[in-house]
Amino acid sequence: MNNNDRKFGGRLIDIVLITTIATLTVLIILFTTTTNEYKFQNVSASNQPPVSQSDSVDSNLPDISSSVIQQIQNTTIDGIRIVNETLKDNIKPYTIQYFKTNFESVNTVINKYISDSKNQYENIVRLKNTVDKNASTPNLLNNLNIKVEMYPHKEKYLSFVFIKNVAVKSNLYDTTIYTLFLNTETGELIDLQQILNDDEKSLTSLSEKVRTTLLNNQTYHKFINQEVLNKVTVPEWVYFQRFIIKNDALIFYFNKGEIADGRIGIPTASIPLSSIDSILSKKFKTGITDDSATSTPPSQTPPPPKVESSGKRVALTFDDGPHPTVTKNILNILDKYNAKATFFIVGNRVEKNADIIKDAFERGHEIGNHTWNHANLTKLSSNQIAEQINSTNKAIKNVIGQNPTVFRPPYGAKNNQVSNAFDLPVIMWTIDTLDWKYRDASKLLPMVKKNMHNNAIILMHDIHSSTGDGLESVLKYLQAEGYEFVTVSELLEYK
Repeated sequence: MNNNDRKFGGRLIDIVLITTIATLTVLIILFTTTTNEYKFQNVSASNQPPVSQSDSVDSNLPDISSSVIQQIQNTTIDGIRIVNETLKDNIKPYTIQYFKTNFESVNTVINKYISDSKNQYENIVRLKNTVDKNASTPNLLNNLNIKVEMYPHKEKYLSFVFIKNVAVKSNLYDTTIYTLFLNTETGELIDLQQILNDDEKSLTSLSEKVRTTLLNNQTYHKFINQEVLNKVTVPEWVYFQRFIIKNDALIFYFNKGEIADGRIGIPTASIPLSSIDSILSKKFKTGITDDSATSTPPSQTPPPPKVESSGKRVALTFDDGPHPTVTKNILNILDKYNAKATFFIVGNRVEKNADIIKDAFERGHEIGNHTWNHANLTKLSSNQIAEQINSTNKAIKNVIGQNPTVFRPPYGAKNNQVSNAFDLPVIMWTIDTLDWKYRDASKLLPMVKKNMHNNAIILMHDIHSSTGDGLESVLKYLQAEGYEFVTVSELLEYK
């Protein structure tokens, strides 16, 4: 073999060795990749959070993936459960509540709303990601949140409220309301046409009341777009689908930003049922009642028994009112428990709400002075303090025929100059419910329970709807504990 043959043979061996090594390397890479992918898939599946043992597969619940955490809780109403559903996802996370009933037809409607909400949310996120795909900003948070509220009425009716917030790229995209009104005995979903006996004239009358209520609301009227309001309150059934019955009032909801500046939140118009009794269909008159022969007519319903004196007394006080709807609601709840209270009135609200003040006085409640415009009296001169008090006294006397019997300084701010400026007793409080701070009906009772004592003077405000919503639970508790509800002046007699 010559030298050329040896060189050729050596190169051939080198080529074979290099090819073999390269082939083995490719096979190893492929094997490793495939094995790791298989391991990753198994780990991902085994790490999914378990569904609660109390949850069961139910054809009436929306489809969920294995990455969704779902829990079902009973409520205080038989046959009604709350489903809490959470998806932890980097792109489209959500936290959702919805109701589950014993009626398949109702569940179908609710589930469609939930499914549609999810699909709309995913489409918004997908569109936003497509538009912003070349943006230099990082992927900010998205979120879908649906909370629910439930309001029973007359034992056989139930209102559902769904409050939906959608945030895309950390910006609040939308806040909307969805409501259902249910007959819990039959499973029938009731619309406004049934409540108004499908009468167009009745709807016209109601639409005018809704529009007027919103425009007269001191919180809303500066922010409402009246042109838009007029368009969405024309007397057509389609514009009056978001409603509930709560505390003997028909309440209509508007989406955030729909008729007013979004800063005021979700506008509502509360129409007392008693004020529209003439346009309600027969079975819905004087509130929604049971028309069976065995039911007691409203006029014959006996008043709640008066709590026998046990030496335990409490004075309920309400500041900053009156409010055109909240105060009325509070007065009706107080009547149910034969409870008397003291209302500290702001003078510049007297003229517009004279009927409410007169009504409160005639029901046996005490009327107090809370200055003309809720001023901090410690920052005023003696003459200015006198003007604040005297103007309010005069306005109240013009309505009820007598001066207020007690006084409370706004913010509880007082000094010797304030105390010596007039002869009225200066009334502070011993329990602050902080309703002005939390604006949460569920927090009212815990604050009272935590601080309750005999001869307590409880501070609340009749300008916050949440206070009216939480008041009945407070009265039930205090009545069960044996407390007698008295005015502040009556309480002072025992001290």
